Amino acid sequence: MSHQHLESAVRDVPDHLMNIIMHYITGFHNLSAREISDPIIKPALQQFYIVFIVQYAILVVGGIVSNVYIIYYIVRYKLYTDVTHAFMMNLSICHCIESAFVLPMTLMVIIVQNWVYGQFMCFFLPLLQDIPLHVVLITHLLIAWDRMRWLGDPLKARLPSFVCSCATWLTGMVLCSSYCTCLLIHSYIKGTATT
Repeated sequence: MSHQHLESAVRDVPDHLMNIIMHYITGFHNLSAREISDPIIKPALQQFYIVFIVQYAILVVGGIVSNVYIIYYIVRYKLYTDVTHAFMMNLSICHCIESAFVLPMTLMVIIVQNWVYGQFMCFFLPLLQDIPLHVVLITHLLIAWDRMRWLGDPLKARLPSFVCSCATWLTGMVLCSSYCTCLLIHSYIKGTATT
């Protein structure tokens, strides 16, 4: 069956039947709309989701504490005047954001079967997950480029770290801004469909 034929067949399904089909596929058997608005733990994880929570909690606390310590150390000893240390500080800021915001939301997406965070978070979560990723990759690229320039000519001026760090965040936001135009939200419960 071709993709176009399948898509047209799905569009021909009446709304009340589509609602039943979607509930069956997602495992929401005989749940009311009010029950769907509450978080529902995935059936496969109900026995041991606490293990995931503990593991992620250790990861979040460890990530925040270690990266805050790196930032504190760089600022305390004024190492940010060196370009490489300034880039390391940028990486630590980025990893703090990932540890504090991205990891808990990702855990909830893994554990909770239904989406309870609203339309804004549906658009914002991919941005929140990917902007720090782009920042880390671009910062590593800048560290390598700065090292290459420095090894080629040690007397050459180093890259301006503050400007480059700000540019990494701006570039990450620009790269991810296209997500807002690409994401479509479809709800198959009658009367709530949005795009």
